This record gives sequence, C-alpha cells and structure tokens, in this order.
Amino acid sequence: MPLRFAGSLPQPDVIVTSIVRQREQALAQHPSGRTRAVRSLATWTAALREWQARAVEAVLSHPAADFLAMATPASGKTRFALRVAHDYMLSGRARRILVVCPTNHLRTQWADAAGTIGLHLDPALTNEQTREAADYHGAVVTYQQVALAPNVFQRGCAAGSTLVILDELHHAADGRHWGKALRQAFDGAVFRLVLSGTPFRSDNHPIPFVRYEQGESRADFAYGYTEAIRDRVCRPILFPSYEGDLSWLSEGREHRATFEDGLTFERQRERLKTALLQDSWLGPVVADAHRQLTQLRKQEHPDAAGLIVSMDQDHARWVAALVERWTGTKAAVAVSDDPSASRTITAFAERSQQQWLVAVNMVSEGVDIPRLRVGVYGTNVLTEMYFRQVVGRFVRMQPQVPAPQRAWLYLPKDPVLVRYARQIKAERDHVLEEIMPAGQRDLFDRVTVSVKEYAPLHAVARVDSLIGDDEARTDDAAAPVPEVPLHDRKRDLRDLHRLLVGSVARMAGIDHRRLNAELISRTGSRVDQATLDQLEKRIQLLQRWRDRGYDGKR
Repeated sequence: MPLRFAGSLPQPDVIVTSIVRQREQALAQHPSGRTRAVRSLATWTAALREWQARAVEAVLSHPAADFLAMATPASGKTRFALRVAHDYMLSGRARRILVVCPTNHLRTQWADAAGTIGLHLDPALTNEQTREAADYHGAVVTYQQVALAPNVFQRGCAAGSTLVILDELHHAADGRHWGKALRQAFDGAVFRLVLSGTPFRSDNHPIPFVRYEQGESRADFAYGYTEAIRDRVCRPILFPSYEGDLSWLSEGREHRATFEDGLTFERQRERLKTALLQDSWLGPVVADAHRQLTQLRKQEHPDAAGLIVSMDQDHARWVAALVERWTGTKAAVAVSDDPSASRTITAFAERSQQQWLVAVNMVSEGVDIPRLRVGVYGTNVLTEMYFRQVVGRFVRMQPQVPAPQRAWLYLPKDPVLVRYARQIKAERDHVLEEIMPAGQRDLFDRVTVSVKEYAPLHAVARVDSLIGDDEARTDDAAAPVPEVPLHDRKRDLRDLHRLLVGSVARMAGIDHRRLNAELISRTGSRVDQATLDQLEKRIQLLQRWRDRGYDGKR
C-alpha cells in the first residue's frame, strides 16, 4: 500500500496559505524591506503533512516569542520547522535563520534539508565568524559551539533579526552552564522555535525558552506516535525481548540472576551490562536480528538495514567484530572519536548493499536513515528519552515499501526496557492526551553506576517474548484492538515502585517499612491493594523524594 497522509494537502498547504499570501502582498507593496537573500527565496511549493500544516498555523498565530513543538521521532519535524523559517524570511520578520542542533553530523543534515526547499544554511560556521557569508540565509551550529562563545551569537542576533530553531533543546542540560549561555546568546532573537521528539523534565535546572508546569515541559503543539501510526507517517515497531542466565563478580562476590529476578538498583545495572558484554548472550541476539533482516531484504525491502546501538566506542568496535563472527557480514562503525564518522553514516544511508551499522550516540537522535528496519538495543542507557530516540531511528515510513512496514528492535528483557516497550505498544492502541503521562518517568535520570570490583563472567541468551506483535499484524493501524489488561499495567507500575522504594530508602538512609508507612498514609492503601491511581500517586511521591530528597514532612 502506498504511503498516504490523512487529509493530504494541495501544494502549497491550504491551512497556512492565506497567512502567507497576506504577507507576500504586504512585501510586494514594500519591496525595499527585502534583503538580497530574501529576494532570491522562491514561494514554498512542497507538500506538508496534515499535522505539519496545523503546527505551522499554530506557530504563525502564536503571540509569544517562544514555541515548543513536540513531535514523535521520524514524523517530519525538520520540514515543519523549515516551513516556519521560510515564512519568516519571505515575510521579512527575520533576515536570517540560525539552527542549533546536538551534533556536527546533524549540521550537514539540516543544511541539506534546507537546501532542497531553497533555504541555504552554512553548516560550517565557526566561532571565529560573527556571521555567515552574505549569500547564505543563515547557519547551523551545535549547542556546544554556542556554549563556548555565547557573546559571538549574541552579536550575530543583534546585527540582524534572527529566527532561532533549537533542535532537541533538552541537550542544553548536557553542560552545567549551557542553559545560561543559550539565554545570553538568543534572548535577542525575534523568535525561538523549540523542537523535541520527546517530553523532558527540568531536573531542577529549567531549560531556557521552555514553559514548565510542575517540573515538566509543556508543548505548544504535540503530535504523538499513535497519531503518526494512524496517519501512516511512522511504522509500527515490535520488540523481541531476550532472557538470560547471567553471572558476574561485584565487590568480591559472585552474583547469578536472570532478568526475571528482583535485584537492587546497582545489581540490576550490572546484570544488563553483563549480558551486553558477553559473546554468548549478544551473539545469538544479533544472529536472530540478522535472520529477520535477511528475510526483509528478500521478501519486501531489498535495501533494508540494521543498527546496533552500543555502550561506548570500545564496545562498538567489539560489537562490529561480533557481527562479523556471527553473521559473516562486515558492519560499518560510527564513533565520535573517528573524524570520518559523519561520512560513514552518510555512506551507509546510501549504500543499499551494506547491512549493519554499529554506533554509540551518533545516530540516537535526528539522523535520517530511512532504510533502517531492524535494531539491537545493545547499550546500558536506561533513560526513556534515549530509548524513544533509538526507536525513532526505525519507524520512518518509505513510500516505495509495502505497508505496514513493520520494524523490529531486539532488546534485553530488563524490566525498565520492557516497560518502555510496552508503553510504546500501548500508544499504538490509544490516542493519549499527552505523549508521556505524568507518573511514568525515567528512573535513571541522575544515577551513576558503580563499577568498582565489577567483572562479567557468563551470559546465555534465551528468546522470551515479542512485545507488540498482536497489534502490528494488521494493515489497518487504526483498527480497534483489545485494551491493555489492568493487571499488566499494575504489574509494570509495581515493578517501578519496588525499584524506586529501594533507591529512595538508600539515598535517605531510612528503613523500607518506614517509607511504606508514609506512602500508605499519603495514598490510603498498601501497594498490593492499590488502585491504578494510587499506584501512580505513590510513584509520583517516590520520584519527588528521589529528586528533591526525603524529609518525612506531610
């Protein structure tokens, strides 16, 4: 079935065309207000998806100078943002565009995408230059670049009215002073368009230009994974999960466990790392993923490709060697200390014969390789935002491939990863009011892993379950499906509750019984008798105590 969009729009899009025409007429009456770059900018003719057109209309009618748009990864945030930029330039509201993104590879990707619709952005602007050359409409830089010299970008904004696009702005929390630098650099911008694929928290350090309510970012426009599946913008994804018999040394003791066993916070992280470092566990998982990829290439998608996300650069190189041993296929490797990594990713995206790419963080966000259909989650990063960004690498639809274009992400049956996968599965079934409901937040945002006296010993993988298979078999993504059983939802919440209780008790140095007594007092029920609402309230309290400290006060 060919790719279609709900309510496909003519070219140019009808929702915003009246606004654009009014501004074009105004410019025709006052041509002296145009710069040379704007004079060379052609009328927009590229089609927009229905959600993109609605989002553009929302931006153009927005009264404030900041706008946060959250759209599920692979749904088309770049084209939406460029449509806004095109209008600002053509109308004269801005004389230049500045895009800020997480990585150098994305600088080139943004510049390429802008060039296809007539906006020319310099992807190589350095901090030694206050402005790009006069024949550009603007530039693309990184957050790190801005943080190193905010005064340079402040002068650039002061020299000419600038529209700033902040791609995945949560990266402003990566450095201690980055938020302050961004505010200094871009307070003088005429408008700031903030893009994100997933919601993010303030973590006690609110990111500039974002509106928060109770510590959570609040979008001015949101487009979720459920809607993207329904509109045939994104593929449905399945999650084959793998058990394991695992053993490792830690702090002078040998530990043995499966992923089903309840462990302390630290042992849980060590268990996951043990699986990912053992040929006897990761090898069979990669072999199964390769068989799925081979079948896809033979039956429906001849240039389908796979991605393995690894823990670090050394692990990535070890995984690439493992891929060759278990599949007989040579994998491309993209790691940040390799100056040719961006070229490796670009070449992989274009080479239909190359099947596997191994990377660390370079492809977790934004990188566009539409032929990716099969992945292996080979990293010990357990934040929900990161997991969703990885999922986003596999769900971009391609018009020449038959629907439903299912994708697969193979993962360890770690309880946290399984919970994320089930949540994404549920989002295919229900139109959520929010992309990520309150009370279901990441457990591992601010925890570091103890590595003292740790050594993996042995791991054997066992395929366990396929999360999401029941919904993804139908070609009609909007067809009604059974609701997720209440006991499944409660089980997931109780698993998270158990981990949070252990974490808060250790951090606060208090007994589990005292903590549970306080939770009963505040929520009115024991955990085993709690309703769904009471469980979610317990989790919200525990997360607040974890982040802000437990003081025992009501």
